[in-house]
Amino acid sequence: MKKAFALALLVAALPIVAQPVFTADDLPDIGYEATLIQDTVKPIIVDVGTTGGPQTWDFSREVFGDTVPFEVLEPADTPVADSFPDAEFVYHLAGVLQDTIRGEMWQYYATTSTEMLMVGDYIESYHPVLDSIKLYHDYDPDRINSVLPFQMGAEWHDSFYTADTISPQLRVIIEQWGKSHSKVDAWGTAIVPADTFDEALRYITYDTTITLLTFGVPGDTDIVTTINYTWVAADVGPVTRISSLEDEIDPQFDTAGTYVVLTENNLTPGIEETKMTAPPEIRIRDQKVFFHTAQAGVVELDLYDAGGRKAASLCHGILPAGKHSLPLPANLTRGVYFVRMRTSTESMTGKFVVLD
Repeated sequence: MKKAFALALLVAALPIVAQPVFTADDLPDIGYEATLIQDTVKPIIVDVGTTGGPQTWDFSREVFGDTVPFEVLEPADTPVADSFPDAEFVYHLAGVLQDTIRGEMWQYYATTSTEMLMVGDYIESYHPVLDSIKLYHDYDPDRINSVLPFQMGAEWHDSFYTADTISPQLRVIIEQWGKSHSKVDAWGTAIVPADTFDEALRYITYDTTITLLTFGVPGDTDIVTTINYTWVAADVGPVTRISSLEDEIDPQFDTAGTYVVLTENNLTPGIEETKMTAPPEIRIRDQKVFFHTAQAGVVELDLYDAGGRKAASLCHGILPAGKHSLPLPANLTRGVYFVRMRTSTESMTGKFVVLD
């Protein structure tokens, strides 16, 4: 009986010993480059698996969406390095920063023996009227952090507040409060187009974001909750991120609103050089949307409100190559809106404000 009991203890302990643990040494090195694809066109059926491990997730499916270049930089090689002197490295993303906002983001990080701290970020989002909106966020002492080391059972809470001025003259301000609760809850093999990662950790995050839009006087608040799964691997960081539909309540959801997957990086032979350039412009003028298509084909042009909800479909059909214009809906209420165009070869987003 004692021998059988000892054998049972040994078998039970094996998966625990095999669980990976990530420390600051496992973060992507400066000079790392990667390309991810983000699909937010329609809900995507996914299998998030179960809590625990080991298990296998196959995310090698073909994804049609926006290309999101990602690189790790020296702070000195970034636009606002002087603003964040404590930063040790910077994550730079270009493309779609959120579901409807296009631009570039520089996230400034520092590490301790137990934490990876975001000390600030700088965002340039492309604007249909202004050249761009430039935002600086300083998170000290209200820190946004991810706990290190990552290991099964690691748990942390984040919070943030930002106030972004869209039009100083008209006192148009977007304020956001956010809070999240994250926990590392599973591990195993993650298969993505770029590679197969046998020791991937998964963490689940419950996010709540409150948005207040002010036109001279505060308006109504908009509250959005989502559940997010992120798979991370040593040396490359995130390899897949899956977000639920808004206001999801089931943590084991199988219909995702956002699906992001690693397609290539410079650790894999044959990576093509990634060009981080500003997209073609969408302009809003005289109640019309002006845009350009590089080639003939199917064009999807949709209108979203500030919360990312679709307000109208402006075009879902075939257009020739060249310049085009389409009317905006006449009954839009006051608020911030985004126009998003997608074709088989390009994607772009424009933003405008309705004052009356």
